[in-house]
Amino acid sequence: MTADAISTSGPRRLLAIDGGGLAGLIPAECLIAMETQLDQLTGTQKPLSERFDLIGGTSTGAILAAGLALGLRASQLRDFYLQYGREIFSKSLLPVRWWHKYPSKPLERHLRDVLGESTALGSSTLKTMVVIVTKNATLGNDWFFTNNPRSKFFKNNAGLPLWQVVRASSAAPTYFPPHTIAIPDDSGKKQSHEFIDGGVSSYNNPALQLFLEATVPQYGIGWPMGADKLMLISMGTGFNSMMIEAGKASGYCVLDWAQYLIKEMMNEANLQQNILMHLIGQRPAGLQSPTKELVATGAASGLPDESALDVLGAELAAQKLVTYQRITVGLTRGRLNQLGLPDIDPVKVREMDAADQIPNMQRIGVAVAKEQVKMEAFRRFF
Repeated sequence: MTADAISTSGPRRLLAIDGGGLAGLIPAECLIAMETQLDQLTGTQKPLSERFDLIGGTSTGAILAAGLALGLRASQLRDFYLQYGREIFSKSLLPVRWWHKYPSKPLERHLRDVLGESTALGSSTLKTMVVIVTKNATLGNDWFFTNNPRSKFFKNNAGLPLWQVVRASSAAPTYFPPHTIAIPDDSGKKQSHEFIDGGVSSYNNPALQLFLEATVPQYGIGWPMGADKLMLISMGTGFNSMMIEAGKASGYCVLDWAQYLIKEMMNEANLQQNILMHLIGQRPAGLQSPTKELVATGAASGLPDESALDVLGAELAAQKLVTYQRITVGLTRGRLNQLGLPDIDPVKVREMDAADQIPNMQRIGVAVAKEQVKMEAFRRFF
């Protein structure tokens, strides 16, 4: 990625991918459908790295984003979950599980295999710009690693191994241990920082941050805003209400609450990001928003219904800043029935580490892709 590529004119295309563990199979299948449809629409076969100008991801979304930026086909990334998912989410021995459920070595080994042992964040082998969301536990703030050569910290981060940055983004507390990266300061002296999953922040859904990275001049890009100039597709890993059966919450231990809070934070962050993007973005004609479904499932019980948001959105119509579409699904009994998947238990597929549900997560992804991936609506951007 070069500074010249940032400066070229034309409409810009952004792709954001949520965190969610093995439920990354849902956006992975949607990416396959997207790739196939774009090949058909344009009459040329290209990886998504040549279709999108900026790709961002958090946690499992970081795996997908980094792989896409390297030019991998979407099916190769889907196969990462199918081939290695069970091994990555094989539980540690009991003494280790007191700190985290899973050892990091299988995940690290396969990230090196797929992303390359020596591929650096600033490497020319990355074919498009990428943003990887992490949280620096040492300093207590969110970090957005990018190969944007104009970014403030590019010279500090450019030499970092890409697989380590992605490993840092996927270090979900209670699931995997933190990941330590030695970051050089401006003088070249390295200081070690411990990183945890970027999902433990407001950016498990990185859509809004990706929009800001692309348009705010201080981030080093400064692309023009406008529904005819900028497009953003945001891919989720499914959502549901975090319900605890009456009388059971009082018996929750520290580990129970830790896992609950991680999942609830992801749900709340995803909701907040989607609502903000809904307000500033223009949905392509004929495509649906998941907002109505969020309200119906109870995942956003305090939210006005979609028509109320559309009224506010209409008042902002002249100021729409981006063409925006969110692709995701509620993991509920009714929604899975609607997708023709009555045999899948919605409770089981909500767990980000449910390795026994890998085939079902893939089936959900295929169904969501068939229902929601409609690249014809974005033809003018490609």
